[in-house]
Amino acid sequence: MNGTRLFQSAPAALVTAVALCLPFLAPDFMLFEFSIAVCYGIAILGLNLLLGFSGQICLAQGALFGIGAYATAILNVNFGMDPIATLPFAAIITSLIGVLIGLPALRLQGLQLAIVTFGVASAFPQLLLKMDWITGGVTGLATDQPLAPKWFPGSQELWLYGLSLICAAISVFMLRRLLRGDTGRLMRALRDNPLIAESLGVNLTKARLAAFAASSALAGLGGGLFCILNGFISPQSFLPMKSIDILIGGIVGGITSMAGAFIGAVFIVFVPGWTTDINPALGGLIYGLCLIAMMMVARQGIAGLPIGRSLQALGGIFNKKDLSRVPGPLPGQLGGE
Repeated sequence: MNGTRLFQSAPAALVTAVALCLPFLAPDFMLFEFSIAVCYGIAILGLNLLLGFSGQICLAQGALFGIGAYATAILNVNFGMDPIATLPFAAIITSLIGVLIGLPALRLQGLQLAIVTFGVASAFPQLLLKMDWITGGVTGLATDQPLAPKWFPGSQELWLYGLSLICAAISVFMLRRLLRGDTGRLMRALRDNPLIAESLGVNLTKARLAAFAASSALAGLGGGLFCILNGFISPQSFLPMKSIDILIGGIVGGITSMAGAFIGAVFIVFVPGWTTDINPALGGLIYGLCLIAMMMVARQGIAGLPIGRSLQALGGIFNKKDLSRVPGPLPGQLGGE
């Protein structure tokens, strides 16, 4: 493995190692919190695909996250489906709705598209209240929670944590396959220079809608998993700020880093609570200062911290084939691990 590959895979290796060691280090209530972070990480992974790899901005990721959650809840409550079996349907349903949300992207870009998609996020909670005949309105929906099988030696929280990791692994695997194929090249061309890409024969309509579909599917999967973990959802769980939180997680972790998606998810799940514990009256102020400090220190996200260059240089020492290899870019500058 050359220095660049070692450098790019370092954040992924660290995140994987921490995720596998947590069951031996964290109590059950912390495992549940980390499971919630994995849900957000999957949704952030979808946003990274759309914004970091395709250059399309979307501020409706929180609404898509909620659509996946409500798809799981409705299929379980109204149709009696097993909660885990609803997850593929949640991803598919959200993907189809994501294509509809992505239609304005065929004509709008930049700030205009951001406003349109944030309008969707703002309208989503009100729509849930109006459709109370199926969404439960303000009272929400209580869903079944899959119980750990009798053969499983651990606790219920550990079982749900394992389920979360499986969903995350599937998401990462599918995203890596997507980005390595023709669709991934279409998306990168769309991001780098749409006019040149179109002149070379790239179908911009196909690329943009494919990006929204795949991103929405990941958001829906994360939302369905979120519903399973909580066992209850309501419109209050998917206010417009949810989309902003997901965006913050993507930027803090690294908008073009797969590992950064889960690092950012841990940030948005734990840091607001920690800042409130420091001073309940100034929790919001401390959180804001943390965001400012993060952007000053890690402009490419946590996954792109300068320590990565040291790892890359170390890898170059052991690269016998090419000791003169020039250090590559930070993982916030090129596609994920």
